Amino acid sequence: MNREEILQHFANEVYEPLKHQMLFVLEASFQNHKHALAKTFRNSLGQILRKVKQMQQEGTKQALGYISYSMLRTELANGRATYLVEAMDKRWFMDLHPCRDTYDANWAFRYLDEWETELSKHAKKYGGRIGLDDIQRMKLHVAVHVHQYIIALARFSTEEWLDEIQFAHEIQLEDVFELRVGEYLDQSEVVYKRDIRVKDSIVMKDWLEEKKPYDYIHEVFRRIDGSQGNYEGIRLQYAYLSESSFNNSVFTGGNLIGSRWNKACLQEADFSGCLIQEARFEQANLKGASFRDAIAVPGIYQSERWERPGFQPVSFAGADLTGAQFQGAYLQDADFTGAILQGANFIGAALEGACFKGAVLDGTRFSLGMHPVAQD
Repeated sequence: MNREEILQHFANEVYEPLKHQMLFVLEASFQNHKHALAKTFRNSLGQILRKVKQMQQEGTKQALGYISYSMLRTELANGRATYLVEAMDKRWFMDLHPCRDTYDANWAFRYLDEWETELSKHAKKYGGRIGLDDIQRMKLHVAVHVHQYIIALARFSTEEWLDEIQFAHEIQLEDVFELRVGEYLDQSEVVYKRDIRVKDSIVMKDWLEEKKPYDYIHEVFRRIDGSQGNYEGIRLQYAYLSESSFNNSVFTGGNLIGSRWNKACLQEADFSGCLIQEARFEQANLKGASFRDAIAVPGIYQSERWERPGFQPVSFAGADLTGAQFQGAYLQDADFTGAILQGANFIGAALEGACFKGAVLDGTRFSLGMHPVAQD
């Protein structure tokens, strides 16, 4: 075999199987320890914010526009899983006085190091045709997948916490503030966005009804009135719509993964066929809403090939779901803690692992043989 054929054989027989095996082990570790990891991540944020507060008190730091966590490939190449943490004003990377710290992501990247060691052992069977440089390139390529768990942890850790920490630390923020995770001076992903600018409901509704493919992802639509809107097929991944009104609106077939609807007014809204993994509808008014055939399967779909970190369960905790329709919905591990479910219909819904603690279930309909008990 020539070198190209050897590399392809190694990729098929060793690299790919071991990669998926390693990422599934990392997935299990993340899900089992995510609450402890979140505490450590919040400690990291608290540390950079304390530094920012000191700088702002000294007059050397303007209002924050960004905090970024950046993966450093040079550090990974040297066996260190160190992320650069930077707090910057609205000029972002042009900020002349950034506040810097580091974050140790060894909890995730140690699995990459173990995978590299295992890969090197198998490479020896190829008679020296696969060298250390090849293994290093493979490691840095797979690092992108491990990095996805830092993004997932940052998102899981900061949902409501940053709103609280701002006041606790008395940090000055811009009207638009973003927490981002990415690679240094390269692409990054928004994991938290705060936007307190007053937005015109008519303008926002007209814009949303255009149903643009990527424009609304991670956007903030807090406290707007988009009622009686046609948003069929809309993509609102990780958008923030809490305390807004979308009564009698249609979202059928939309991608609402990770969207936030806490305390929103959503009476008679139609979410049929929507993807709602990781979505939060806590304390929302969902009287008469429809979630027929909606999909909220947590975790990883496939058992053999890893594609992305597993989804967190959907939450309806404290929501008013009187008369809501869930026929045929996939709601494994869904959280209905304290929800009002009088007259709701779950016929044909998949509810394995769902929590109904403290829920009001008077007149709620379930499939034969499946009637959860509302525990106190």
